[in-house]
Amino acid sequence: MPISSILSEAIIGMAAIIVAAALAGAYVSNMDQMINLQKLQVKSLEGEAYYRCKIIHVAAEAGSNSLRIWVKNVGYSPIPLNLLEKSDLILVGGGTHYLLPGSSWTYALLNDVDSDDRWDSGETVRIDAELSEPLSRGDYELIFTLYNGVECRFQFSV
Repeated sequence: MPISSILSEAIIGMAAIIVAAALAGAYVSNMDQMINLQKLQVKSLEGEAYYRCKIIHVAAEAGSNSLRIWVKNVGYSPIPLNLLEKSDLILVGGGTHYLLPGSSWTYALLNDVDSDDRWDSGETVRIDAELSEPLSRGDYELIFTLYNGVECRFQFSV
């Protein structure tokens, strides 16, 4: 076997090792990115499981500017009341929509079982909101969005 073919095979072998190392490095880097993405998705799902709400009733009348809303914490984690104020109410329907930030409505914790000033799982909050215009007859959807983006929806008619 001539020396030139041995050198050729050695060069091709080294090139194959270099290509394999580069591909392995890219694969490991992508796996690290996939792991980080998976951790973010789990954290997002954890937030949705721990922080959940359910609108159980909305009281409103045609021609009235006020809404009274009852919302229950059905998640696993308590929500401090100062964070509840960072939530938003959105009312859609009747040919209009309202965005009511936490500063434009008041709330009362109705059944603070353990008197810890936190909205614990199973406890209910009553929200009183004032609209800039009276409600007309029709179908509406109320969206309550917690400070962390978790939302609950309720459809009702006036």
